[in-house]
Amino acid sequence: MYRVQEVAEAPGPLLQALQNGLPPQLRCAKIKLTSRCNLRCQMCRYWRTRDETSLSTDQWRAVLDQLRALDCLKVHFSGGEVFLRADFLDLVEHARGLGMKVTLTTNATLLTPERIHRLVRARVSGLSSSLDGPRARIHDAVRGVPGSFRRTVRALRRLIEETRRRAQGPRVRLNFVLMQQNYRHLPAVLELAAALGAAEVNPMPVDEKGERRNRLSRSQIRRYNEEIAPRVLELRLRHGFSTAGGLVYPFGVTEQEIRLSARGLYARGAYQDRPCLAPWMHLFLAWDGEAYLCCMTNQRMASLGNAARRPLEEIFLGAKMQEVRRDFLQGRPHSACARCDMFLAENRLLHQALGASIAKHPDSRFLRTERQHA
Repeated sequence: MYRVQEVAEAPGPLLQALQNGLPPQLRCAKIKLTSRCNLRCQMCRYWRTRDETSLSTDQWRAVLDQLRALDCLKVHFSGGEVFLRADFLDLVEHARGLGMKVTLTTNATLLTPERIHRLVRARVSGLSSSLDGPRARIHDAVRGVPGSFRRTVRALRRLIEETRRRAQGPRVRLNFVLMQQNYRHLPAVLELAAALGAAEVNPMPVDEKGERRNRLSRSQIRRYNEEIAPRVLELRLRHGFSTAGGLVYPFGVTEQEIRLSARGLYARGAYQDRPCLAPWMHLFLAWDGEAYLCCMTNQRMASLGNAARRPLEEIFLGAKMQEVRRDFLQGRPHSACARCDMFLAENRLLHQALGASIAKHPDSRFLRTERQHA
């Protein structure tokens, strides 16, 4: 979701959308341009892709045009590795030319000086890249390719230096995938991020279903909370990073939260009584044009429609999406929601605002839904 503070300050249109099922605006979209990747991350399957059916440059341009027609404010590009598409920066520049904010995720190993220059010149707002350890031995073991740490750090340093020199360009955020193999190294990654000049570090508990291979056990989460988190908080304060609770304690703090996180249920029960509101503001598009609610539901639910064959307006406001929204309001979220921590803070803020709004309108139909799940 994007700029939810604005929605929270004036929640009337959202409340009306919850009642009539018609969102006034698609605020943001995420486009996964490719499933191909040049790394071999041990917690990911995308690098195994050899062939894929993906939309052409012209088709993606048409999709971006339709997003803007729906008043979309922001588009986020991700992969796989986005720079494996030769047209990636052309699409970035097209989106920026339409007036949309652009952010992206890249492993940065293919980020050449010329590409850095184009990103900065296009005034891309944000770039996320992963560092899963403070040294090559740790990061490269996770990412599966020797030399990836060196290439990523070198490119990010060049990018940050370029943005400082030109006083424009993307804010760089580092993602750190928390796994059994590396969680003790988060403090050192914070130190490295500060030395590089990164704007933020986002700890991301590894997404893993079924048998535990990489995710932390209950005892490891307790050890993180007791031994690592205090150091994380100290370093965040020292270097000016956010100290929001989810960034310091990404697994939660109560015994129930720890138990759920150890099972990979990182929403920690958040959507059992109140719905995630992303389906009213957000849309996810895969490389082949298939539309889903979000990245967590990508290929884990029936497609909402294909952007190469149906107008985006029909997909975002269509019967399948409306059915999903009704399910969410009636306490039937998608099963993947239980494992998602992506929009926890945004949903808390929005539900607080909606609670204040419906208190002033006791005849609200949404109020009855809220009471049912209280």
